[in-house]
Amino acid sequence: MKKLNFIIILIGLITIVIKSNANNIIDQPKTSLIDSAKKVVTDPVCKMKVKAGTSKNAVYNKITYGFCSESCKQKFVAEPSKYIKK
Repeated sequence: MKKLNFIIILIGLITIVIKSNANNIIDQPKTSLIDSAKKVVTDPVCKMKVKAGTSKNAVYNKITYGFCSESCKQKFVAEPSKYIKK
């Protein structure tokens, strides 16, 4: 009877340890799909190639666009439909 209780307690402790370690793996931040799928994007204003995930970006119709400079970004924000292919 003592062995059975010991085995049940041991299995319970092992389960707790495994679950606590599994949460650490699951909760790790995931990389952005855009950054891993596309390394280079095209500036819609001047057509220059820029790195994906650049700090100069704007969102239009739920799509993020990257820009080579702040001036290109401002031109796009003022008239986005002018620079988007239909």
